[in-house]
Amino acid sequence: MRKLSQFVLTLSIICFIGVPTSTTAQDFEGVIHFEMADLAKQGMGEMPYMVKGNKGRMEVSHRGQKSVMLMLPEQSKMVILIEQMNGYIEMDTSQEGESTDNIDDADLNNTGETKTIAGRTCEVWKMKSEDGIFETCMAKGMGTFMMPQNQMQKREAPAWVQKFSEEGAMPLEIVEIKNGNRTVQMKATKIEEKSLSDDLFEIPEGYRDMSGMMKGMQNGN
Repeated sequence: MRKLSQFVLTLSIICFIGVPTSTTAQDFEGVIHFEMADLAKQGMGEMPYMVKGNKGRMEVSHRGQKSVMLMLPEQSKMVILIEQMNGYIEMDTSQEGESTDNIDDADLNNTGETKTIAGRTCEVWKMKSEDGIFETCMAKGMGTFMMPQNQMQKREAPAWVQKFSEEGAMPLEIVEIKNGNRTVQMKATKIEEKSLSDDLFEIPEGYRDMSGMMKGMQNGN
């Protein structure tokens, strides 16, 4: 059980929460492959992000184990699939990311520049807020990306992330600017536009609900 708890803790750290995903169907269907600095620090490789309609699926490999996260906005929930245990953890997202008090405080500027990343054109925006200074290249019509947050800390997504989420824009690159240094935190390396099976966005038959374990960890049990 201790091994399972440690695995679930790892999943909780890379959970993608706090951003309201759009319920509007997107034109793009396929897979976007991302490199992410935070995941690399934890020994994780590239992350495939799958989009079909308004649904999303993320896959992350860590120490030989694959974690899968499903974003199901029409059902107001996110699901973590624990494949080696034939189980899943379900999280209610209906109350997440609803606060927009700080959105107006974020200084958002369209630089007027465009880039081509992984074969897609995106607009370069610069953001200044209490979360720091960031530069991101946003592409519309490709779904909405959920920023990684630590589920244990119950943090909301940055205001600028909420703003772009509401507009249905996908970040193909995020650069943090600090003390004059530019650090690429996330970048799309490959984009595959193709049809995806519906069952990729469903809880597999026979999986058992293990949501109580996550609630116990959040309560310090």
